Parts: sequence; C-alpha cells; structure tokens
Amino acid sequence: MTGSEIRFDGRAYVVTGAGRGLGRAQAIILAARGAKVVVADNGSAMDGGEASAGPAEQVAAEIRDAGGEAVASAGDLSTLEGANGAIEACLDAFGTIDGVAHYASTCPDLKGPIEMEDRDIELLLAVNPLAGMRMARAAWPHMVRQGFGRFIFCPSAAVYGAQGSAPYAAAKAAHIGVIRCLALEGANSNIRVNGVLPSANTRMTESFLPSTYGQWFFQQMPPERVAVAGAFLLSEASEVNGEMFAVGGGRIARVTFAEGEGVFDAGDSIEAVRDAMPAALADTSWSYPADLPERTIKVSALFGQEPG
Repeated sequence: MTGSEIRFDGRAYVVTGAGRGLGRAQAIILAARGAKVVVADNGSAMDGGEASAGPAEQVAAEIRDAGGEAVASAGDLSTLEGANGAIEACLDAFGTIDGVAHYASTCPDLKGPIEMEDRDIELLLAVNPLAGMRMARAAWPHMVRQGFGRFIFCPSAAVYGAQGSAPYAAAKAAHIGVIRCLALEGANSNIRVNGVLPSANTRMTESFLPSTYGQWFFQQMPPERVAVAGAFLLSEASEVNGEMFAVGGGRIARVTFAEGEGVFDAGDSIEAVRDAMPAALADTSWSYPADLPERTIKVSALFGQEPG
C-alpha cells in the first residue's frame, strides 16, 4: 500500500530520552518531516546519576541548524515537576501538544533478587510508567479539546523474562497496562496510544560482550530503524490503537496477550489442579481479547453463562 508522504507540519511533540539513542533518532525524524519537537532529556547516566542539560540542548540545536523547530527540556522525569514540565515546555514553546513519545528510561546494573536495591526499583518505576501517566494526564485535556493525540510508550522484550532484570522488566511491563487502558480512554477523541518494544543499538546495548552476534546487532539495529515505526504511530495516518509492536532492524511484529481455552473441573482439589496442568499449559485454542469486557464475555461463554 502506497500513498502520499507522511508529514507532521503544524504538530508539536514531546520526545523523552531524546538526548541520545532512540529518542534522538525519533526527535530528528519528526522534525525532518515538519514537526515541532521538545527534546526532553535530563542527560543522566544509565544509573540515573550525573544529570546534564547538554545532550538535550545539543539535539535541539542540531534540529534547529537543519531548519527545524525544537526546544530542550532537561527536567527530571522521575519527578512530578519534571514530567509536567516536559508538557508545559511544549505548550509554552508551540502552543499545542499533539503527541508524546516516551522512550526515557534508566538501566541500573543487573542484579538478582537479593541484590536488587529499592533505589533502582523506585527510579525505574518513576521514570517509566509514572512519568508516562503524568505526562498523559497533563497533555490529555489539550488533546481532547483538539480531537487529536498520539502516544508511544516503550515496553521491552525484557518482559518475556531476563535474569537480573526484575526491576527493569517490571517498569517496562507496567507500560503495557497504561497502553491498553489509555487506548480505550482516548478512542472517541482521536487519541491513539501504542507501544514499541525496540531492538536498537543504544547505550543499553554497549555492555554486549564482543561477539559475532554483537557485531551483527550493532550493524543491523540502528535506532533510526525503530524511529520510522514510531513516527508512523505518532502520525495522523495511523489509526492503530492499543497495540504493541516489536520493532528493529527493519522488522515489525505485533505483540499481544493471549488466553487459552483452559481446563474445566480443575477447581475441586489441589490434585485436580496438578492433573490438569499439562492441558492448561497446552499451546492450543488461543483467544486474543481486545479489552477486559471482551475477555469477560469470552470466558463467560466457556462456562455457558452470559455476563449480566
């Protein structure tokens, strides 16, 4: 399917984590297609320390030097002031807020269940879903009034399970609930909310040990090959809503929830549950509910009951 060039003229977007890596690539591609961009990044190290306004200011200057419109916002998204400030920066500079691409995250050193620290857990949750919800709350009334809004949140393939990554994966998995619920909230106001699980060569992949795979990944997975998908989901051309996509290296694939048909007569004893487990784990008869009401209808039907 082909069509006219997708552009963002007159639209204004906040891109978090835009001082480097994937966020930077997203900000630049949006600006190159006519968007006004807030480059939101506090410039911190991967553990959340050593904040600096330099990276955001540098990318904003790069966009302006190329003829685009951009301002920097170096607030700490882990705070209420910083998250709200990113949206306020967009409204102050451009008079509107049309979309948010929330890529910012920290990535402390990998730790097992005994070594993980409260500081890492709290920071990851604050920068990821809490900042995302705060920015959505600040932008929402403006988007409802104008009848347009686009959000991208950034879960991670770590949600499939990765040793030493429980705090990171928990923070990223929380985005999934935010995406699915906000997509429903905004559907009638032309607000679309989606997620991108990226594979991209960024600071998070610098720890890869030297290997043939690492060399291939660094060459095949530049952040720009994720940012093009992000740009589409942020555009007026996209009506996709409440979805998540694994994106990287030119590949895009839907990621979704599924629920098996299950096993009946397994609720009378512990032993019945034990005996039913192989069938409950069987990789067959999947359904893909779009939301909780649809799931309720489908499960009720398995019991021969209509939800009232």
